[in-house]
Amino acid sequence: DGYNVCIFAYGQTGSGKTYTMEGPKDNPGVNQRTLERLFSIRDARKGDIDMKLTVSILEIYNENIYDLVTGKQQSLDLRTKEKVEVYVQGLEEIVCESMDDVRNAMRLASKHRSTGDHKMNEHSSRSHLVLTVNAETKNKVSGQQTNGKLSLIDLAGSERVSKTDATGERLKEAQNINRSLSALGDVISALQERKKHIPFRNSKLTYLLQNSLAGESKVAMFVNISPVQSNAQESTCSLNFASRCQKVALGQARKNIDSNEIVKYRKVIDDLQAQIASIQRVNGFKASTPKKPRRGSKTSQ
Repeated sequence: DGYNVCIFAYGQTGSGKTYTMEGPKDNPGVNQRTLERLFSIRDARKGDIDMKLTVSILEIYNENIYDLVTGKQQSLDLRTKEKVEVYVQGLEEIVCESMDDVRNAMRLASKHRSTGDHKMNEHSSRSHLVLTVNAETKNKVSGQQTNGKLSLIDLAGSERVSKTDATGERLKEAQNINRSLSALGDVISALQERKKHIPFRNSKLTYLLQNSLAGESKVAMFVNISPVQSNAQESTCSLNFASRCQKVALGQARKNIDSNEIVKYRKVIDDLQAQIASIQRVNGFKASTPKKPRRGSKTSQ
C-alpha cells in the first residue's frame, strides 16, 4: 500500500538471527514467509491492482557493500537521491514473478555471503545481510500509483573478541561488526533522546538504514538471546538495546504516492470543476461564492 517497512534481527553471534530470518527448508523463516504473503496479496488483488515486485540482496562486509545476487566482488557505493532517499548505486534488482524467483535469489545470496567459524559459532555470518523488496502498484480503477519498500535485515552477531579467540582476518571482521553495531546503538540513543543531529553516516549500516529509522517507516525488530548461562552478559546487553529501541518514537509512517499521480489528479479535479461551471452557465445557474466575513463580525449559528 505504499509504505516503507523494515524488519531486522539483532543479537549476539550464535543466538539464532539467521535461523529467524532464513530458517531451514522444512521451517522457513521470516524472509520466505513474508514474501509468500506478498505474492498471496498480489494474487488476491490482481483484479483491481497491478503489482510489480523486485528483489535485491546485499551484504555489508568490513564496511564494504557487495551485491550477493550477482556475486561480484566490486564494492558498491551509497548515494542520496533528491537529498532524501539513500540507495546503493549499481545494485542489481531482480523482477520476481513467483516465489521460485525469490528462492533462486536467496540461494545465490546464501552461497555468496561471507561466513566463517570461530570458538562461539562454527558457521558465523561475518556480514550484515539486507534483502530489499520494492513493490510498485497501480490501481486499475483510479490509476493511482504507489511505491512501497520492505527491508529484511539479518545483522551480523555482536561478539566479545576475548570469547571468540579471533585473530587475523576474523579479528578484523569482528572489529568492523562491533563498530557498525555500536554506530547503530548511537543512532538509537540519539533518536530516543530526540537529538537534532542523528549520526546516520557513522557507518554503512546506519547510513543505509537512514530512510527506515528517520521516522517515515514502520519498523519491527527481533531480539535473539542465547539460553546459555555463560552468555548472560551478552544477553543482557541485547535486552537493554531492545528496551532502548522500544522507547524510540519514530512518528507516523508515510505512504509513497507517485507525485506525478498527484499532479494528474489535481488536473482531473480542475477539469471537472471547469465542466461544472460550464454546465451551470448553460443552464442559467450562477455559482455562488461565499463572502468572507468582516473582521470582528460574528457568524450566525
